[in-house]
Amino acid sequence: MRTVRKLLVSALLLGLLVVSASCLPRLSTRPTVKIGLVAPFEGLDRHRGYDALHAVKLAVAERNQSGGVGGYAVELVALNDDQDPESASQRAREMTVDHDVVGVIGHFGEETTVAALSVYEEAGLALLVPASTASAVTSGGHTQTYRLVADDGAIGAAAACYAVLERASRRVAVVGGAADLVDSFVSTARQLGAEVFVHQGQEHQILVSELSTEDPDILFFAGEGIEGAELVLALRGVGQGSSILGANGLDAPHYVQIAGEAAEGTVYVSMAPPLLDARFSRAYEESSGAIPGPYAVLPYDAAGLLLDALEGCIALEGKPSRSCVANALAGTSGYKGLTGTISFDEWGQATDREVYFCEIVGGRYPGQFRSCPACSQ
Repeated sequence: MRTVRKLLVSALLLGLLVVSASCLPRLSTRPTVKIGLVAPFEGLDRHRGYDALHAVKLAVAERNQSGGVGGYAVELVALNDDQDPESASQRAREMTVDHDVVGVIGHFGEETTVAALSVYEEAGLALLVPASTASAVTSGGHTQTYRLVADDGAIGAAAACYAVLERASRRVAVVGGAADLVDSFVSTARQLGAEVFVHQGQEHQILVSELSTEDPDILFFAGEGIEGAELVLALRGVGQGSSILGANGLDAPHYVQIAGEAAEGTVYVSMAPPLLDARFSRAYEESSGAIPGPYAVLPYDAAGLLLDALEGCIALEGKPSRSCVANALAGTSGYKGLTGTISFDEWGQATDREVYFCEIVGGRYPGQFRSCPACSQ
């Protein structure tokens, strides 16, 4: 039954989006080309999926209203991967067999993105990654993959600078997380003179006991939201009061919902900058009926990059093609997006991407941005 429900949700999203594009009267006689979006539309991470869906739909609608790309109307195909690696791989295969799809935006988890990479690679289908920070996204030689955010190494180093330089922490504990993220944090924090305690794989009760004994100034939690909320609740339950600094896994409303008052004051890493573009916010709200969330601007920029690449390819070759789009994205330099200027290096990694910090205040997600000049030096 669960599998059936997943397929129904994916089919419904696809149907609605194709209809919305084809109902534009002045483009109805034009040829069409498709771009894809794969994201979670069910479960705890559905906020990421719907932030992205509304943003990409807006980008497509704006481009169609201005005449399409190179004489083609653009259709959006959206599929749900449930933030599950197996589903992500299957959704990627579904995208690749539709030869009208010339580029895909996704996925929105570390494991889901990595699970799908080889599928896109084999099909020569460009993948724009708006949120995943896993080092493997750009270190594995996938020549048509382009990431818009910093990787785990950059996040770990920035978080360590925040902990030691901004918060003046001398004793720092680290719990969980990907090896590249943890190693970068630990090495940077130690270089800055902090004493670092590293915890990986301990049983929950033992972990709480050890952290209480160590009593760090700040705890860097590098895992996901539910586990982070449970750990913070347990620590506060035994009177342990270390400040909490989270990697981007705590950038989730369910962390605050589960941790409740214990989440207050948590600072976490955010990939997206403060949204200052009033035009985008107004257009997003008018088209979706919702205020843009933290995961809206990056997919919007990804869609803009993909549509520009597609338009350039049609002008060059007279028709869209997957190989041309992938090559055009590789040459991206100086693209002006809502998240800043975007250029890709030889590995498909966007260069000079900043890391931002948000603090949970008043029990509200996503919280308030906090500055850290030393984190970007």
